[in-house]
Amino acid sequence: MSKPDLIDLCLAVVVGLCVLLVHDVGYMLRHSFWVDEGWVAETVRARVGLVPSLAASTPLGWTYLLRLVPFGGPDRLRLVPLAFAGLAAAAGYLFGRELRLTPYVTGLLTGAAALLSPAMLVRDDLKQYTAEAFACLVVWVLVARIENEWRIRRLVAIAATASVGMLFADTVIFVGVAAMAGLAFECLVTRHYRRLVAVAAAAAGMLAVSLVIYETIIRPQVSPILVHYWRDYYMPRNASAAVSFLDVRLNHLAAAMGFRWLIADAAGALAGIVALAWLRRFALAAMFPIMLAIAIAASAAGKYPFGDLRTSTFWLVMVPVLAAVAVAAAARWAAAIDRRAPLIVAAVALAAWVPATHAFIRSHPIPDDDVQYEVSYLDAHFRPGDVVIVNYGASFAFAYYYPPAPSFPVGHGPNGHLVAYPRLPWMVVMGARTPHDVANALADARAKIAAEPPGARGQIWIVRSQMTVTERRAWRRDLARHHVTAIHVGPQPLLLLRP
Repeated sequence: MSKPDLIDLCLAVVVGLCVLLVHDVGYMLRHSFWVDEGWVAETVRARVGLVPSLAASTPLGWTYLLRLVPFGGPDRLRLVPLAFAGLAAAAGYLFGRELRLTPYVTGLLTGAAALLSPAMLVRDDLKQYTAEAFACLVVWVLVARIENEWRIRRLVAIAATASVGMLFADTVIFVGVAAMAGLAFECLVTRHYRRLVAVAAAAAGMLAVSLVIYETIIRPQVSPILVHYWRDYYMPRNASAAVSFLDVRLNHLAAAMGFRWLIADAAGALAGIVALAWLRRFALAAMFPIMLAIAIAASAAGKYPFGDLRTSTFWLVMVPVLAAVAVAAAARWAAAIDRRAPLIVAAVALAAWVPATHAFIRSHPIPDDDVQYEVSYLDAHFRPGDVVIVNYGASFAFAYYYPPAPSFPVGHGPNGHLVAYPRLPWMVVMGARTPHDVANALADARAKIAAEPPGARGQIWIVRSQMTVTERRAWRRDLARHHVTAIHVGPQPLLLLRP
């Protein structure tokens, strides 16, 4: 390895490790999992065969990575998305390096853009979206490399990453298709027609492998409930409604792109695309528009939601990265005037970029569902004869933190499972959130208490989280005639009912 390559590798590692500064790691490792995270966290306790359905829309390979985290306490699983955030920042640096504009400066700009992307800074939760951003950036790095030097094995690497990578990041296939289309476009522009055959063959192989993965692993886990949940993020087919949809969704995402105003974000991305075209990086210049068009088309087909912050992370991170490319191109032009100009341009750009993203640095975006603390208090104060009610919204996080192992019978929830404790007669776990379920849970708990001998009758503990308005009203109504103590161990109090 040459000295410049070694320096680049060290700088990429340093940029990646900076996630430890811009994310509040202590917060991530002590904040209780909320309901969506609970589905994913519970996979480490479930038998292997249940993992695909239990994790719902989370990629299978990514989910299995959670079992490899050796330290960090109960909430250590969040180290996986944090690690991918660091890898994404490092990949951002390597992407700038492959552009070969100005030594080190371009990589630092693109790495900082990925590191401080607001869309990445708010992704502290236990989901795969930072892995999707990393996979996206890896494909961009591979396309930049093949533009530097055409080799078949580099083309195969793009196809393999975009297809097999679906085991860890579903959306990487969108990026892969955009990459192949961009390379085909470049072949036409540069008149390398013979390369078109290789691109077509690689694209066909990529699509074949991705189709197999989709049909065998991803599609069987697509839940009708989750499809219905995302219904507002599927673009309507009517032209005027589609334009209105895009306007609303893109403006909603503007803050996550970097500069809060959509016109400023769009200008930065467009400037980066123009800079790539000026550099004769035609495949890279075409990739972002194609990638965005594919995401919108998938939304119109009802296959992937468009406009949600989480599910858009993979392409949102590219907006500041493209803006950084524009800045790096400007720095290269300025170098003709003064050799120190690239450093000055980079310093000015970072001086503007860091304050723009300051509000997101070390932010605390995870919902406040402190089921962990409720479980800890309950476990310390539970006595024989007591009964525990767990509402549906708290059930999966409760199952992760509560020491006895649960079972996961088939149910009607978004991931097709419910939480149950068939060997623990004192447990009452709700399977839904309706007033009828609230009434049945209280009746069941009272019946269990009444069945005990008079001297052995205990109290009813109620663990709740993620309540709907209707459920909250039902609890308030049904508990009004009972003596209830609220124990404040977190944002949602643990309730103690004395029959």
